[in-house]
Amino acid sequence: MKRSKRSLLLKTALLLMAVTGLLSCRDTSCRDALQRAEALMETDPEAARSVLDSLNLQSSIFNFQSKDAADWAWLKVQTDYKCYMPLTTDTLARVATAYYGTPRHKNHHAAMAWYTLGCVYTETNDDPKAVDAYLTAQELFPDTVNRYYVIARFNTGKHFLNRHMYSEAEACFLSAKNNPYCLRDSLQVAYADFNLGLSHMYQNRYRHAEEDFYAVLRNPHTPPLIRKDIDYQLARLNFYESKDCATSLSHVNRFIAQTDNPKGIAAAWVLKGNIMAYSEQYDSAYACYQKALECHTDIYARNQANKLLAHISQLTQKNDSAEYYSMAYQSSLDSIYNNYGREEIDSIRNAHTLEVRQRMSASRSLRLFGIGLAALLAVGVLLWLSRRHRQHLPAPAVLPTDAVPSDELTKQEKAALCRERFMQTTQFAQLMEELGDDDTPVKLSQARRDGVRKAALDATSAIRSELMLECPLLTKEDLEFCEYMLAGFSIKTMAKCSTYSEHALESRKSRIKNKVSPEWLEIIFSNDSCF
Repeated sequence: MKRSKRSLLLKTALLLMAVTGLLSCRDTSCRDALQRAEALMETDPEAARSVLDSLNLQSSIFNFQSKDAADWAWLKVQTDYKCYMPLTTDTLARVATAYYGTPRHKNHHAAMAWYTLGCVYTETNDDPKAVDAYLTAQELFPDTVNRYYVIARFNTGKHFLNRHMYSEAEACFLSAKNNPYCLRDSLQVAYADFNLGLSHMYQNRYRHAEEDFYAVLRNPHTPPLIRKDIDYQLARLNFYESKDCATSLSHVNRFIAQTDNPKGIAAAWVLKGNIMAYSEQYDSAYACYQKALECHTDIYARNQANKLLAHISQLTQKNDSAEYYSMAYQSSLDSIYNNYGREEIDSIRNAHTLEVRQRMSASRSLRLFGIGLAALLAVGVLLWLSRRHRQHLPAPAVLPTDAVPSDELTKQEKAALCRERFMQTTQFAQLMEELGDDDTPVKLSQARRDGVRKAALDATSAIRSELMLECPLLTKEDLEFCEYMLAGFSIKTMAKCSTYSEHALESRKSRIKNKVSPEWLEIIFSNDSCF
């Protein structure tokens, strides 16, 4: 019977060990695959996608280990994004941010989860949520000299631009451009210069904008798409700054001829219409604004085109058309105001700023509390050691303390008594002979230093405890310095009798002056040295 029970227990234990081994192998293989996908994501996102798809976690993502599921989720979204797959939902990215949250300590994977969520909201044109995600990511990156930190900062600026928060956008682009990582990446510098130019132009700082745009053109790594867009920006500069219609028209025509994107070309048709209207070519202006309306994907350009068509229709006696375009303009204003609204983003930004300040304040308070507690413990230990040391000290050989009641002496009198005691010791007499001898080494031997140190300590014992009690900030080395000073040592003599140099002792003297009360300052340093 016992043998059968023992056999059953053995089989159960072996089964549990086998299951545990299989699970650990599965977990290890999954973790290895995720790490491989993360490494491939930078150089070969298609291969990274294949590795992630092979894990087939999506159907059982909520039943799998939490960290593996979170990392698989943000890696899947990020590799899709790099492979130009449309991001239409935040479900997977939310799996990652739900797991990581906003940890107290900085964490790269947590930062990447929030950065990936920001990419989703960038793709879905949700400015407030994108800014919220990017700001959270920036707070979590352990190292700011990091490609994704720079891109998060850069993308935050673009969303500020979308909401016409130009000074905030400029600050983001400047910090991204000045980041050491960005300075090593000419492509990122080109993007930063281009968007800095936009933020300057929207603030009517045309000269700065022009410098930024020409810096983009001089950059050999600027992508062709950005180079084409520079024509449109230079057309705007020449028209709005100096009303140079010929140059502006040349740039805008070249931009229209090179651009296939209907949304990207709508604003160019509005600009060309403005140039024509300024030149009093109203029919041509009317035709340009009509072209802008055909690019119906750009709500801002469409709104401006309707407004300007209403004005041009009145100039060309097309009153029915003027009324129609005016109504179309008014009906689109609500959508424009919603997109202009910066209140939501301002509240998000302020909440992040407040959270960072509160976290820094809490961390500072905790640090100060720890320092204060450590200081109190150190003072307690010093006092205990001092008391214990005094209990084991031999009675002084000269001028015993009972010669004059110590309670009847002032600190100045005690200090003078300490100096007299030391000068009556044999160590002092021997030291005077050595100081007068030119053949004496720069530093005394260890045995001699110990003898002098003990004599000085014995001589100043009557006042040392008061000094420790009333000046708790003094360290062990500070107290040793004060004992030598009270015994009548000069800095030069002290350097000979200790392991410190004269320069180090002078520095310590300056620091001690900030740690003692004015009364003690006068007692210790009023009669700096006797020998």
